[in-house]
Amino acid sequence: LAPPGPVSAELAAAGIPTFACGAEDARDFLALARLSQHVRRIKPNLIHATLTHANVAARIVGVVQRVPVIGSTATIETERPWHLSVERATARVDRAHVVNSQAVAEHVISAFGIARRRVHVVPPSLDPFPQRIERAAARAALGIPEHEFVVAWVGRFDPVKRLELLIGCAEILTSIPTRFLLVGDGPHRGRVEQALRLSSAARRVHLLGWHTDVAAVLSAVDAFLFPSLTEGMPNAVLEAMACGLPVVGSDIPVLRELAGDEERLLLVAGDQPAAYAQVLTRLHARPDMRRAGGERAAAWARANLNVETTVQTVLRIYEEVSPRAPRLTK
Repeated sequence: LAPPGPVSAELAAAGIPTFACGAEDARDFLALARLSQHVRRIKPNLIHATLTHANVAARIVGVVQRVPVIGSTATIETERPWHLSVERATARVDRAHVVNSQAVAEHVISAFGIARRRVHVVPPSLDPFPQRIERAAARAALGIPEHEFVVAWVGRFDPVKRLELLIGCAEILTSIPTRFLLVGDGPHRGRVEQALRLSSAARRVHLLGWHTDVAAVLSAVDAFLFPSLTEGMPNAVLEAMACGLPVVGSDIPVLRELAGDEERLLLVAGDQPAAYAQVLTRLHARPDMRRAGGERAAAWARANLNVETTVQTVLRIYEEVSPRAPRLTK
């Protein structure tokens, strides 16, 4: 909907044509007219939209141009009530609605009023699958001594990620040599930097910025901390699991889903840093516990995060929504 961005360039380089509506903000209704004209010009079999703004735009254009629409939701969002309102007002247009976890499926059924039969869970995958490098080399590249217990977090700097809780953990864990690595960027970064300037843990929390090869960082790490308030199906956690790290996360629906009966993740209820610090302290003291948890996580990731399964599931949904289109699945 906005002007072209980095992903547009990547798609074009791969031979995939793109079109950008050039919207200046969410109130730029002329972007809808441009999208409608483009859809009329290319005559697609269906429109597949992702996230609230695109879902609403696709539904409006789909009705006008008489093209079936598939909507998508990637996270359980509660902090923007107006998103829920516009989704609920327009979601009945969707012929299908794609989500990335059963937790998100239950959310859109209850919050958007979408019929259960129209909600499809597409299993997650990682492509390419993360490849760990040798631990000593990874630590040397980051300047981390062997004796430190290293905890990582990866993601978008946003209030919903509760990074203040992570800083609180760093302030508590003073009895063991601990280093926290925060990988990523986002609108909340300035607030995180301000919190660190006022924190006793400033020297133990390192902001690494954006990394294209997250596995190279995770290869140097002992545990992964993820205290989010809400999530959909977090790629950061999937990458940590694929890299064989024990994951300490908040007790929210999607992380319970990933933990399963095998306790592939260590979940912590509430919002007190001390509770998370207690689990991290136990992991530091128990290398066998770290190893076993990481092995369970990695085994699940290898068995389940298959890109072919993801693609074939999406294509089956396309065939169901647009049965007159050419057969897409194998």
